[in-house]
Amino acid sequence: MAIPDWITDRLFYKNRREYTDLQGDIAYLDASPLRKTSKMSAQQRIIALIIVAVAIIIGALFVNSTILTYMREAATLQQTIDDNLKRTPSISSLPKMASVAALDDEGIVASFQEAGYKTFDASASTESPDLLLYRIPDDMTVEDASLYFAQGIGNLNAAQASKILNGSWYFTSDRENGTMVVRYADFSTEDPVVAVQNALKQQAFETDSITDSGEDESGNTYTAGTVVVDEHEYKWKISALPLGDIYSIPNLPENACYVGIRITA
Repeated sequence: MAIPDWITDRLFYKNRREYTDLQGDIAYLDASPLRKTSKMSAQQRIIALIIVAVAIIIGALFVNSTILTYMREAATLQQTIDDNLKRTPSISSLPKMASVAALDDEGIVASFQEAGYKTFDASASTESPDLLLYRIPDDMTVEDASLYFAQGIGNLNAAQASKILNGSWYFTSDRENGTMVVRYADFSTEDPVVAVQNALKQQAFETDSITDSGEDESGNTYTAGTVVVDEHEYKWKISALPLGDIYSIPNLPENACYVGIRITA
């Protein structure tokens, strides 16, 4: 039985031909209004464009002040480190240990001065009577370098550490034990074996004077031997280990070694 029109009119409140689609006894909502194209007014479009533009500007400012700033700072830091490592390396100015083995402390200081080394005497800052000299990179002042040493190399950032470590070395003379040591960073290799070979070549120790080599109880790669100076025999030892085992400094190159050259009467 069909539903009278006046009943469906009451049920849907409006004219059924406009808002409903009657098929038999079932009335469906007319979806045609939903298919009409919705258009924004000119004023609405302007407001929307303004909102989008403001959002883009805010986003750009946020990216610039966070991500891009961080990237620029990281790139600047890396460039500074790279520039520092292009400078003259420490190994190029190392003293020949055999040439100073027989000298007293005054003679050592005088020989370094004659060689043109820029040094900082840190002996007075320790309670030990041992001689302690830092060789300063050519492009640094003694005042700036002394501030770095006072802070402690391990407390420097990577830019500062790479500046002071590349081109410097420090020399100690322990008269009580008859031992002299020079220590430095080798940024040319990450292999301690190669670092030892580099130092062996620089010191001009004869390969047939080698008496021992391997890894010591502390994990250092080493080569040891003897050399005769003024008719006295001295023992020498060159040891190396990764630089990161000595200084844990973020962003400091990991492909580097820390080397020590020791000579003992």
